[in-house]
Parts: sequence; structure tokens; C-alpha cells
Amino acid sequence: MDNDLDQIFDELNSVFFEGRLPKYRVRRCQPHGREHGFIDNTTATIWICASPEPRQTLLHEMCHIGTLGHGRLFRAKLRRLARRGEMWAQAERIYYLREEIGMKANGWITLWEVAYHLRGGLSVSAI
Repeated sequence: MDNDLDQIFDELNSVFFEGRLPKYRVRRCQPHGREHGFIDNTTATIWICASPEPRQTLLHEMCHIGTLGHGRLFRAKLRRLARRGEMWAQAERIYYLREEIGMKANGWITLWEVAYHLRGGLSVSAI
């Protein structure tokens, strides 16, 4: 069974990543809460848990190879998948982009609030 997953990894790597991703083993695991899969870069292993869409989960985890979190490089890989017909990847890319924008916006609001309170409130003329 795991050999089949390794073969699927090789095929997806060839089709979507031009074979540029380093070789990772793909293994099945028991579900971890809501997690469908995860990547272990130290052992070059992608773990697929009880996922309703194992191919999609595998592609998602493959996008994590060489990236940290769901930042710009990860989202660029999702964009590449979407351009090649994986429409779920576009929705996921937008989700993570909104999440990042929200975190940054919350950070700016927090900074503004700190400055506001440090100055004892801003007058209208200061804005």
C-alpha cells in the first residue's frame, strides 16, 4: 500500500513540479484531530491520515517541501497547481492569503492601539 503512495508521489512530482521536489516517502497514519496529513522534513516523510481527499492532501503536503508554514512560497506552489487545473488549490491559496492579511491587519491595529493609548488618545488634528 505504501509503495502505491510513493508511486503517486513520483507521478505528482513529475506532473506538477517537473520532478524537482526531492524524494519523500509517503506513509499512512492514524488521524490526528482534524489534521488530514503532515510532513516530517527530518525523515523526508509525508504522512497521510484518514483524509477524504488523499490526493489533494498529498499535493498540499508536497507544497510544504522547501517552505515553512503557509506563506508566500507555499501559496505560489498552490497557484501553480491551480493553473494546472487543481481548482481546490486556488480556494486554499486565497484562504491562507486572507489568514495572513488578517494576522497582519490585527498586528497593525494592535500597534495603532498601543500608540493611541501611549499618547493619551489622538486629537483629530493629529490624524
